[in-house]
Amino acid sequence: MFGGIISILIAIWFYREAESKKAPAFQWAFVGFITYYLPNLIWTFWVAKPTVIKLHAQNAGLSATLIGHSGILLGLVCAGLIWLQVLRKLKSPEAQ
Repeated sequence: MFGGIISILIAIWFYREAESKKAPAFQWAFVGFITYYLPNLIWTFWVAKPTVIKLHAQNAGLSATLIGHSGILLGLVCAGLIWLQVLRKLKSPEAQ
């Protein structure tokens, strides 16, 4: 649930940022969505889920919860890096 809400917020963030720079806003919204969701899903299914299963077997609920939500942080970091390295540096057509 948190991941879906955050992915929508990131898509809106990328959309508005691209729109302010006169870049194709829908494409950048999609890029924002994918750069958040893809690393999140890969991390969740390949790393977090197997680890959470082991932790539940050991009754380590808090650790399992933190690791289960770690994909959200990874997705945020990836989307932030794409914004920092690419989208933020885009120049609007008037500036060129």
